[in-house]
Order: sequence, then structure tokens, then C-alpha cells
Amino acid sequence: MKSIEGILKQVIRCLGIVSIVVLLSSCASKPENEIVGKWEEIGGTESIEFFKDGTVSGVDKGRSMVGSYKFVDKDRIKMEMGGFGALTGPVIMKVSFSGGELTFTTQDSKVLKYSKENLHSRFDPDSAMLTLQ
Repeated sequence: MKSIEGILKQVIRCLGIVSIVVLLSSCASKPENEIVGKWEEIGGTESIEFFKDGTVSGVDKGRSMVGSYKFVDKDRIKMEMGGFGALTGPVIMKVSFSGGELTFTTQDSKVLKYSKENLHSRFDPDSAMLTLQ
């Protein structure tokens, strides 16, 4: 028969494990946070920026569009664009994130890939200054 002290140790150990699992799962990135920022189309000319307030803006070949977005669930996003984008109406696409890349898969299985725009440092030897772009 186990002592009360042994049982308490097991209970405390189990609670510790459960607490760690809960903590780690709450630290996982949420797509609503991961998408915020500016993204550049890989192999293309489009850039798109998502804001925390649910607005989105995009530029492609000199044409600008603004609109709104919201996540339908953890891996699907609904976007409604103004301007010429309004002609297509709301668009729901599958969305995924991996290694600094954003991937949209449209309902007709077209895949669109974007990379997150980051600050890049550049050293200019003529001015001997480090500049941020």
C-alpha cells in the first residue's frame, strides 16, 4: 500500500506535467498573430500587408487595393477586397505558415506563396554606416 506522501508526490508530478503541456500549447502561434505584417510574393510582383485590426492592403504592378480579412477557422481565411478586387466578391482560401513563408491555396487549388518582409541590414563602406532598409 502506498503512503499518502507517495500519492501526493505523484499528484504533484502529474499537475506539473499538465501545467507544462498547457503552457506550451498556449505559446503556439495563432494564425491571427502570425499573418500580421508585410508579405512579398515569391517569384512575383505582389506585396500584401495584414494589420491587427482586420484590414489588408495590397499592391501589384502599381495597382493598390484595400480590404478586410478574418479567419474562418485556424487554417482558412476570408478576404474581401475593394476596388477591382470587389468584382470577385469575398474569397475564402486555405492558409498555412512554415519557415517564414505564407501559403494560400485557393478553392481551385492554385497555390500562392509569400515571404515575410523583414528589416535587412546593409553596410555601406563609402559612408561607413550601417543602414536599415
